[in-house]
Amino acid sequence: MRRYLYRCPVCRTTSPVCRTRAELKAEGAGHRAALHGGHIPDDEIHGEADRRGRWYADLSFIAAVQARLADAYADIPDPNGMGRRLWADALSWLTLIATAAAALWCTTTALQP
Repeated sequence: MRRYLYRCPVCRTTSPVCRTRAELKAEGAGHRAALHGGHIPDDEIHGEADRRGRWYADLSFIAAVQARLADAYADIPDPNGMGRRLWADALSWLTLIATAAAALWCTTTALQP
């Protein structure tokens, strides 16, 4: 399940978690209309976040892949939850390591004469 956040740099507030882009758009529009007279604040941020509330855009490539895997694994039993799931983090790292090992094995096998 995707999670979106809206961040206003003027008020220094972050919205509650939104589940759809339409809900995110409504959250931003409502905030701008109520507190800023409809004007869009400079450096306004909105986008997808992981279960811990970190922006995917701020993460490095490997960290973003790991966070998406951990979110996907944690969403299996609890699709509406937030927060860290240790078992999902461990399983996502195991998946990444196994994938890297399999790719390395396939590459070395293919390059052998």
